[in-house]
Amino acid sequence: MKLRTVALTVGAALAAGLGALVAGERRLLKAIDSAPLPPNWVTPVFPDGFEIVVPTDDGAELLVGRAGPEDGPVVVLVHGLTSNHHDWGPVAQALVDDGFHVVGVNQRGHGGSTVGSQGFGPARQGADVGQVLTALNLNDVTLAGHSMGGVAALGLMTLRPETGADRVGKLVLVATLADAVGPDRRNALKMGNSERYRNIADNDTHAAAGARFVFGTTTPSRAMVNDALASYRRCPFETRIGAAVGMIGYDVRHLLPKISVPTTVLCGTKDRLTKHSENRAIAEAIPGAVMVSVPDAGHLVIWEEVALVASTIAEAARVDKDAFASGS
Repeated sequence: MKLRTVALTVGAALAAGLGALVAGERRLLKAIDSAPLPPNWVTPVFPDGFEIVVPTDDGAELLVGRAGPEDGPVVVLVHGLTSNHHDWGPVAQALVDDGFHVVGVNQRGHGGSTVGSQGFGPARQGADVGQVLTALNLNDVTLAGHSMGGVAALGLMTLRPETGADRVGKLVLVATLADAVGPDRRNALKMGNSERYRNIADNDTHAAAGARFVFGTTTPSRAMVNDALASYRRCPFETRIGAAVGMIGYDVRHLLPKISVPTTVLCGTKDRLTKHSENRAIAEAIPGAVMVSVPDAGHLVIWEEVALVASTIAEAARVDKDAFASGS
């Protein structure tokens, strides 16, 4: 009798918990549906220009978009995990309007790029960025990477500098990581390969509620959430898993002091994926780096604060390298 009572009590508690979860999800979706769009928001797309394919030394073919005046200062944008160069679109357009020549690199396995024989990993993806710079003969570029794009940028600057790091004049790291060695980070990167996670991601209701997680404290509109989900779902499943698992064990914290180019680190204070404290630690470890904190923004700060991110990159691009080197 006692066991039956315990079982009924536990069952009732679980049912109540599930009911609260469902009710919370409904409230969240209602808030998303009623949230206004940011001014002038459209589904992100890279600015009009042209695309080329850059081969790598392991047989990958990287799709690269270019836009803006060809004689303008060059900004190279590298996207994050499960993303593509179009997700940089609003920031890229603002930079083009400001006179920059913008290059959007689709990382291997993403956005039409193929994987290559060496698979994924920060060193390999860093080498990819360097090989794009070399193939296109780009020099004194401002390299900006968001999330895993920042990991690739750090991979180039610290793990594979021989592949083209000398072509980077300034570095902008947006909501990124310098390590993936802790158990929480390892488990998070492995999570995408679980059946439970895949079922959530494939369910429109649960996925929309989950997509809210990448934004900061301001509730995103349904259109922004749908754009985030569409970008995620365009990424092949094998890439989602391979690129995530490829970051496990990554750690360049001890190499950050060797970075000698002017560096800016930008992160939202409400970023739940690459925490603000982690990004601040990166800025503190790189000599002379500038930290830009974005109040209340989340991991998708490149959508939440387009004007601020674009102006931060533009300001970083205009830093006088000689003055930086002399410490003045």
